[in-house]
Formats: sequence, structure tokens, C-alpha cells
Amino acid sequence: MNTHMSAGVVNSREPEHGNDSTRVASGSRLLTPSSSPSHAPVLLGSVFVALGALGFASGIIFNRAIGGLNGPQIAFFRALSGFALFSFFASRDRQTFRVGSYRSALPLLLGLGVSVGATATLYMTSLRYTTAATAVLLNNTAVVYVALLSPWMLKEARPRLTWVSLALALIGMVLITDPANIDFRSDSWLGILAALATGITYAFAMLFSRLLGGRVSGVTQSWWSIGIAALIAAPFALGAPLAAVRANWYWLLALGTLALSIPYFLYFQGLKRVNAQIVSMIGLLEPVCGVLIGMFLFQEIPNTLGVLGIGMIFAGIILISR
Repeated sequence: MNTHMSAGVVNSREPEHGNDSTRVASGSRLLTPSSSPSHAPVLLGSVFVALGALGFASGIIFNRAIGGLNGPQIAFFRALSGFALFSFFASRDRQTFRVGSYRSALPLLLGLGVSVGATATLYMTSLRYTTAATAVLLNNTAVVYVALLSPWMLKEARPRLTWVSLALALIGMVLITDPANIDFRSDSWLGILAALATGITYAFAMLFSRLLGGRVSGVTQSWWSIGIAALIAAPFALGAPLAAVRANWYWLLALGTLALSIPYFLYFQGLKRVNAQIVSMIGLLEPVCGVLIGMFLFQEIPNTLGVLGIGMIFAGIILISR
């Protein structure tokens, strides 16, 4: 995908049995838009996409409000509640439960699910141990990795500004993570490492979604991927304190619905009305909001090098999304 719900989009053909689009998050997020918008008003579609991006960004607030649970445990309960809501969506999609009709796509769905599960677990972990700006921006660098890997996996022409975008993103990563000043005596290094990894795992989730384009619907991709994500994180949830789960159930429910399933649904609706380039730019609201949330709600003010790094990562994402 040119990809991220927040950073870009990858075009694909409509599935034979559905006309939805998808993006998967972990934190994060995956999107396979319709090949062309419908005749519905573009303004309404833009509003849907913007609301979806804001919904994904709100996950930072919900994650930080949860106490007594670690990142993988939060990822499980988030995916579980999101899976429950997407099961409702899937019940209205005639294809999803007819597994025999897309049996040949199951290996790709498995790859998608593993990538999404890894991204979700790593992203929730990164938000616990590093700044919101670091987590959301490094996750959004997936769009650059997709452009780099798409000629190999998708046999597509590499965008003209791929190498420039990659250079900007890599330099920005170095500046924003400031490796020379990482305190290895704390857990901050774990958050940075997890955030760096999400860019790669999320890129593979996008690539698998693109390979599935035209074979299964967006709802089917989301149902499988979020379900597999829950299974991947399930072992970590076994040690979750029941008291902490009960105390935070409403935040966990909000993460899975307001910051996952409902934003997906809004993106589906928006992509029926808006073309990929518009979605790509509006989707930048997610990392922008992530940075602002960190600054104003959690007083995570970046230093001069951090600000420069943020600017370079945004520039790389915008260039590759053109």
C-alpha cells in the first residue's frame, strides 16, 4: 500500500465478493482501498477518513490511561474487543464465513495476521515505554518500506522518490530516537526498539494486504488479521491480573472499538467516496495528532534534534505518498 491509514494508501482491485477496504493497526494500522471512489460526495468521504484517522490516534490516550497491564496484554484485549465488533461487520459480509470460496488465499491471510499481530503487540509495547511521537512516527515509516519492497514482492515499479524518502526517514529515525542518549538502565530502549520494529512489521502487513487485493474483501482481511492478532497475544494475557483487567475494561473496550474497529469502518465508508491520493494526505492526521497528543497531554516535548527528526520523517512520508 502506499499505505498506512495515516501515512499512505496502496491501491488494489476490488475483491470479487466484497467491496470494502481495510487497514490494520496495532497499534497501528493496514489499508487496501477501492480502486476508485463512488459518486457519493467527496466531502463526506473526507470527513469519514479524517474521523477514522483521529480514532486511530486516540488509541495513544486510551493506552496511556491503562494501569497494571503491559503492552502485549493490552494488545490482546484490544484485539479481542475489536474482533468481536468486526465479527458483527463480517456477519453482514457474505464472503467472510465462506472459507471455501477463498481457500487459496489462506496462506496470505495467515501472513497478514502474523504481521498485524506482531505490529499490534509491538506498537502497544512501544507506547508504554517511549514517547507518543516516537511510537506513531516510527510506525508510520512503514509507507517507505513498502515503496522499497513492493518491486520485489508485488512486481510494481518503485516510486521515483523512494530513495530520497528512505534517506529522510532513516535520518529522521536517528534524530528522533537519539541513540547516543538512550538510557539502557531504564525500559526506554525497549520502547524505541519496539517502535522501530513496528515500521517493518506493519510494512509486511500492508504488502500481504496488497497481495490479497481482488481475492477477499476488506472485512474478511480485517476479521482474519485481528482474530490472529488476538491469538498471537493470547499467551501474554494468561498472566494478566484479573483485578487490572476489571479496573481497565472500559479503556480496553475503547481501544478495540473507538480506536480500531470503528475507525476501520469509517475508512471503509470514506474510501467508497474518496480517491487514494486524498486519503493518503488526510491520513497524515494520525501521526500529526500522535505528536500533538504527546506534547500537550503528556508533556513529551521533543528537543531540537527531535523536532528536526519529526520534520524529516514527515517529509519522507509525504514524498512517497505523492
